[in-house]
Amino acid sequence: MTHTLAYELLNRDAKALPGGGTVQGRVSVDFRVDDTSLLQALVKADGGHADFMGCFVRGFAGPNREAMNKLLARSSPDTEDGRTLLYICPECGDIGCGAYAVRIRFSDNEYTWSDFSYINGYEPAREIAGLGPFTFAGAPYEATISSASAL
Repeated sequence: MTHTLAYELLNRDAKALPGGGTVQGRVSVDFRVDDTSLLQALVKADGGHADFMGCFVRGFAGPNREAMNKLLARSSPDTEDGRTLLYICPECGDIGCGAYAVRIRFSDNEYTWSDFSYINGYEPAREIAGLGPFTFAGAPYEATISSASAL
């Protein structure tokens, strides 16, 4: 079964915290698979929090290009076990704060996302059951990823 991939902007407002800290404002991309927020689906399946930013972030052209190449299977994934980061820490983008990741396979002009997990780089990946795999037709997928990376 072929799925559809789209995206929408994910806004995180900046704010001051009691006691003097701040929360960074960010505009990033939330992927939508078959018109459902992938971030919300991951959070629901994993039982975690939703304070993440997508891998494409406004104002970060270089990292967005790198993420695009990974999502298009043109460069190596982010992790040693072959996963690419989809959602990262909205404060610093560091995997050590926790991230949602996926394995991406390109074959026969289709991209498949499978083996979703929550990772932090110092514990074994926590597999997320019941989500995916999702297969996307090549040309529409590539157009969506290219458009999203130009955020």
